[in-house]
Amino acid sequence: MKPILVINDDVSLLTEITLRLKNGGYFYLSASNAKEALTLASGYDFALVILDLKLPDMDGDELYQRLLKSEEHYTLPVVALVDSLDADEVSVVNRLLPQGVVTLLSKPVKGEWLDDLFARYGERRASNG
Repeated sequence: MKPILVINDDVSLLTEITLRLKNGGYFYLSASNAKEALTLASGYDFALVILDLKLPDMDGDELYQRLLKSEEHYTLPVVALVDSLDADEVSVVNRLLPQGVVTLLSKPVKGEWLDDLFARYGERRASNG
């Protein structure tokens, strides 16, 4: 089963996204920084990564490149969360786009956008009943 990986240093946004995944019954992992995400990536092949472009310890494009190297396949869809597309974010986006399948979502993120992504890429946990 391939989890969705959510990486964001904004605790409230990370909580909002992971709660939506949990309530939808999706298999997911979450991290609040790049180091934690790379540790979690060991041994997993992800269905999708929801990635904050500007993390305190690494830019999103560098983290994505490292995640790709840890994956067993060559494509890893990524959703990049953007604030205002300031010069720093534009620079990261320009480096990220050539690397793979990238979707940009602006903050604040709408729940229906997330639901659509989860339905397309996510795998639900098996029910116990």
